[in-house]
Amino acid sequence: MLPKLFAVAICATLPLFAVKQRVELITTDHADFAAGGLIHIEGSTGELNIAGWDQPSVEVIATRYAFEEERDKAAATGKLKGIEVVKMVAANGELTITTHRNETGVHVDYQIMVPRKSRLVIHHHIGTVVVADVGGDVDATNGAGDILVQLRDPEQYSIDAKTRLGAVYSDIKDPRHHDVIGERLVSDGKTPLHHVNVRVGAGGISIQKLNGPAAGL
Repeated sequence: MLPKLFAVAICATLPLFAVKQRVELITTDHADFAAGGLIHIEGSTGELNIAGWDQPSVEVIATRYAFEEERDKAAATGKLKGIEVVKMVAANGELTITTHRNETGVHVDYQIMVPRKSRLVIHHHIGTVVVADVGGDVDATNGAGDILVQLRDPEQYSIDAKTRLGAVYSDIKDPRHHDVIGERLVSDGKTPLHHVNVRVGAGGISIQKLNGPAAGL
């Protein structure tokens, strides 16, 4: 009698452990944008990868994904469509990439190509931010997660990077100012034409000299 009851109990709990599958939606958008302009990135979470290229345009590949049971795939696709990535070009030549999140349980990763001389202002909530081979000013904040900035000509930058809880690493210069918790790096290039200001709440910061292809892109 006991074995039968045990088998019934197991069968009753099987739906609670149904395997969830990844459901994703990938979109690609373009916007004409001249070199030297200012690009704002607002409301992003997840993996944010930004790289410079020689095209007079911005390309945004957004991968939305969620994990759902097979029977809920149609509903999951609807949830993914509820995450809207909007690009707006203002009259003054600025471009804003904003994510509107109307659903929970949905993740978004970004691959963004920008003109190499662009200036960036990034407000990221949680996840990893990688900025590679962008020749203009970079102002970036991240609530929780890491930020990696790879510079082709670091001697042209003044650098101010600080984390409240985490470490700061640089293979360029390393005059750190240690706080009780967290670290700060302040470095001025020989002929600073641009600046990199980076702030992280909880996580690490890396500033690297880029000699070859950008990492992680």
